[in-house]
Amino acid sequence: MRNFWKLMFFGLLSVILIATAVIAYLLLRPVEGEQANASQEAPPESRAEFEVITNREDLTIVANRFIEEELGGSIDYSVLFDDRVKLNGEIPIFSTSIDFQMSFEANALENGNLLLTQESLSLGAIDLPVSSVLKFIDDSYEFPEWVVMEPQNQQIVVQVTEIDVAQGLNVKTNQFDLEDDEISFSIYVPK
Repeated sequence: MRNFWKLMFFGLLSVILIATAVIAYLLLRPVEGEQANASQEAPPESRAEFEVITNREDLTIVANRFIEEELGGSIDYSVLFDDRVKLNGEIPIFSTSIDFQMSFEANALENGNLLLTQESLSLGAIDLPVSSVLKFIDDSYEFPEWVVMEPQNQQIVVQVTEIDVAQGLNVKTNQFDLEDDEISFSIYVPK
């Protein structure tokens, strides 16, 4: 009888050890299937990218909100996107300010930036050379690094690719056709 209990004890101990080993193996084994593939990093030569398609009305709202937050009210102007880009604002002259409106033709550049070419200028009842007014505006206000004024060419380059959207994300202009209301940007993780 004594050997019977001894045999039963070692049999039970063997079952417990084997069950513990099987459970440990199952717990420590790698997960198979889609989850294992999802955790692998993308190759360094690829990038994640998605396209944002918008219209003139929504772009006007976003642009003015961005101007308000980025410049903190240091510049009194707003942007309107209709068939052209229209910049409305005030220029301080002596102890007063004069309203102005500038109209630009907008084109997406191959490098993802946006080129604004001056078309018209309304400054009260005075007709001034566009390049002089652009120079005055450039001298009067401090614009972000990504806004490059080129008064001699009557152009403003909005370096969209330099705008800090979020840490590690870049943006570029794909299409900017205001007349047909076809506007798209890409937000991407650079290579």
